[in-house]
Amino acid sequence: MKKGITRRDFLNAALIGTGAALLHLPAPVRLFAQEQSWDGYGGVGDYADSHGNTEEVVSCAHKIRDRRYDKQPDDAIDTGEIFDLVVIGGGISGLASAFYFKKAKRHEQKCLILENHPVFGGEAKRNEFLVNGYKLIGPQGSNSFVVIDRPDAPGFEIYSQLGIPKTFNYQKLNPSDKKVYFDRTNFAFMLWYDDARNIGYFFGNPSGGTKPKLILDMWSRKLEDTPFSDKTKRDFFTWRNERKEYHTGEDVERWLDSMTYKTYIETIMSLDSEITKFVDPVLACSIGLGSDVISAFAAYKVSMPGFQGLPRGFVRKKRSDESEWHSFPGGNDGFTRHFIKALIPDSIRGSRSFEDILNQRLNFDALDRPGDDIRIRLSALAVRVEHNSSPDKSEYVWVNYVKGGKIYRLKTRGLIMASGSWVNRRIVRDIPSEYQDAYQNFYHSPMLVVNVAVTNWRFLYKLGITACRWFEGFGFSCNIRQSMVVGDYQPPLDPDKPAIITFYVPFYYPGLSLKDQGVKGRNEMLSTSYGAYEQKIKEQMVALFGKAGFDSAKDIAGIILNRWGHAYLNPQPGFYFGRDGRLAPREIIRKKFGRIAFAHSELNGHQHWVGAVEEGHRAARQVMDIL
Repeated sequence: MKKGITRRDFLNAALIGTGAALLHLPAPVRLFAQEQSWDGYGGVGDYADSHGNTEEVVSCAHKIRDRRYDKQPDDAIDTGEIFDLVVIGGGISGLASAFYFKKAKRHEQKCLILENHPVFGGEAKRNEFLVNGYKLIGPQGSNSFVVIDRPDAPGFEIYSQLGIPKTFNYQKLNPSDKKVYFDRTNFAFMLWYDDARNIGYFFGNPSGGTKPKLILDMWSRKLEDTPFSDKTKRDFFTWRNERKEYHTGEDVERWLDSMTYKTYIETIMSLDSEITKFVDPVLACSIGLGSDVISAFAAYKVSMPGFQGLPRGFVRKKRSDESEWHSFPGGNDGFTRHFIKALIPDSIRGSRSFEDILNQRLNFDALDRPGDDIRIRLSALAVRVEHNSSPDKSEYVWVNYVKGGKIYRLKTRGLIMASGSWVNRRIVRDIPSEYQDAYQNFYHSPMLVVNVAVTNWRFLYKLGITACRWFEGFGFSCNIRQSMVVGDYQPPLDPDKPAIITFYVPFYYPGLSLKDQGVKGRNEMLSTSYGAYEQKIKEQMVALFGKAGFDSAKDIAGIILNRWGHAYLNPQPGFYFGRDGRLAPREIIRKKFGRIAFAHSELNGHQHWVGAVEEGHRAARQVMDIL
């Protein structure tokens, strides 16, 4: 247990935080004052040096914090470039902005995307392992989607235009193996499909000397053998199944947005506080923080229980093995790769087939070629943008960015800020006070996504589980991935062969303020070395699976940490509809300002790929109107 994992064929560059994640932290020397490396193993392939953010991003973030770029620097190198559109941020919303620009632009118009990571995609990127000759792919963050096959459904147009299939194939067990259920979404087992077979619950505190007790089919067994009181058990089923209408009238959504989810559960539904404790980590994995600070309307939007009697409330259905939810091998990088292939055809080698887009190597040389109508410049961190005159009379916007330690600047006739609000409010130098005030209502929390490559998963098979939750120790859940198979990517699904186990680890601290929870979570995540996390992960896996034969020294082939300092916007009560008669903060940010429009999935509140696309599309329309 004390020995570090040595099967590492690649170590990436130093890795600290997400975007401006360290803007509120002390000098970075404290983060490096660990005995062991902070970044750790990065895997193999094109994404090996981009599982999080680079040291350069952190350095520049501290300079933004220290007001280094408040004035136009004398040493900025003018590239002489003039674009019709510059998009800051190469995540899904930024790529969608460029996609709609390409569809609507005139022949001669050109667009540049500035992306601060070494690879495009934001949090929709992949980790890749090579274990005993098998290639394995897992998500860095953004994950899961629903097939969109109805013309009236949000996202149908873009889903069709990108050419995403509507049916998929997945790994299959050997006929000789006993049948077990896998959550193909790699997320829904936490709550939405938690009554499926082969999902286990561990009760007990290994750090306190109590051996975790595994309970299978917990819900069908009416919570038998769990430590909950009889009243709490009854409350659980009320929360999950009751269809009472707690509010009448057309303002139900605004009513929900007036309170936290904790208030809704404990005051409106009059249920035990154990319910909120149970749901807190799941809500934090979906929205960023727990029920004590998150709007009940946000919980309603992500189909949390308790709203079965309200319009469009989630009603639990009997799950079938053929779920409408899916997950690409690398999570939602399936969408970012389709976007980049549509924008820059040579960006991914091979054809425009689904198989080639997901499996072929990236062609980095094709991303930023002079003369192309769409370009993306990687490892380019925007640090300052400003209209050349008063916004309503300006002809262009100056954009300063840092690449390779040098400051560059260029001009653009239109600008879309598809980066996070924590960046936008600092680098848009002439932003009006109305926007600054609105941005004060945007709070964010971190997320740690861990992919553990194992040489086998026989230990899970012996326990009869493919996913599990627990209530003490590191994290709260994990699952083994039943991967989508695409073309030549056909990893095995065999208990004695390699696989990926994924942990989503939220940071939430009930009782602290919304802002303080985010700051504390970032401090904790960013100040913990790779070695310390490696030890926590191994200890947790031994505590859960050791009795089934798990041996960390033999069974773990590699661990990749994906640290996201501002993974989620945390929509507090009033975020969606405003409070005290005031306009909701997100509606203010959605307004165009001069030649600048704002696009980011956080404006949707509940962050998902369709919402990101819609925000990108809206911003693109706003800018195209003035070009």
